[in-house]
Amino acid sequence: MKSVALLLLAAVGGVFNGGVDGQETDLAASLKSFSDIQQVDLNRLLGGEIISERGSLMKFPSGMSTQLCFAVPMAAEETAKRLQEWNPSPHKELKIYAFRPLCTPCEIADFKDLKITSSPRSVGWLLDKTLTTTADKSELNLSRNEAQQIASSLKKNSTPAEVSSCWARLLWARASAFQTKGFDGMAPYEVSGETVSSVAQLRAMVLEESPVARECEPILRKSGLLGGGVPTLTPVYYWQLFSADGYGTLSLGARYLLPVGDHYQLLDVDCYVNGNYYTSVTLYEVWPIRSAGKTGSLVWQGDFYAAPTLAYTRGVDRVAYGAIMLLEIKKSVRAFQSDIRTAH
Repeated sequence: MKSVALLLLAAVGGVFNGGVDGQETDLAASLKSFSDIQQVDLNRLLGGEIISERGSLMKFPSGMSTQLCFAVPMAAEETAKRLQEWNPSPHKELKIYAFRPLCTPCEIADFKDLKITSSPRSVGWLLDKTLTTTADKSELNLSRNEAQQIASSLKKNSTPAEVSSCWARLLWARASAFQTKGFDGMAPYEVSGETVSSVAQLRAMVLEESPVARECEPILRKSGLLGGGVPTLTPVYYWQLFSADGYGTLSLGARYLLPVGDHYQLLDVDCYVNGNYYTSVTLYEVWPIRSAGKTGSLVWQGDFYAAPTLAYTRGVDRVAYGAIMLLEIKKSVRAFQSDIRTAH
């Protein structure tokens, strides 16, 4: 996601100063081989700066990617675990109104704290769009069956409490399907005028960035994102309510963690998103680094987003959208770094 001396790394592009062992050289070569980030200034990283690249313009029309690199003064294993379990909701600047882990198997009680009301304004937007959903039409990401269930329930009772209950039941069903069937359990969105498969979009975005896909193949395979089937890894499941570009949004997520040799890979994926964008996936590589007897972690992060508006953006507009997306991602990384410093 997002001031202890670590590795004496002058540039990850392959130029090092000081006592460098073979493992450090391998790390530099690895990062350069798959990442858009070719040069990293250690002093800037250790000062808390985040090195980032907006990412190439994707051929996939609704997709966009970004990459960044940062450091934290904590061992790689612990950093990876904290990334997997991190709760961002205490950071008000991120506008995450609720974040809750899910049981395995999940229960309807996991969603008891879900409240869709008229405040704040972004959540009020979600309330309004839910109330105007019919069996055949909605501005939200729903299957036909889900739209019919919402419309039927709210025809009898249109209170915010019933809206919240509708979403709790929908999320529970979606989460249960994902926990049972993996990515094959992600039902398409069908009532926005076209049928959209979010899992197909996830795979298309990741595969287009072929160097990243090759580097992260272990976790992409074992999670089931590439290759299909039920995951062989057990993720941390969660749901959250947040503001995405000013729109109240509910999502289901799963975070996978895999040790790979001397480092760690993570995958944080949207199993379901109910509006504003289709889906997203974040990949991490976490390497152990050491200097002067102190340990820390170097983290590479790649974010991939699919949204309907991206299909209509070109040129300068698309570049601007990528820059805005990077600013929001950096907010999350800084919040994570702050939590690490506090814990450390």
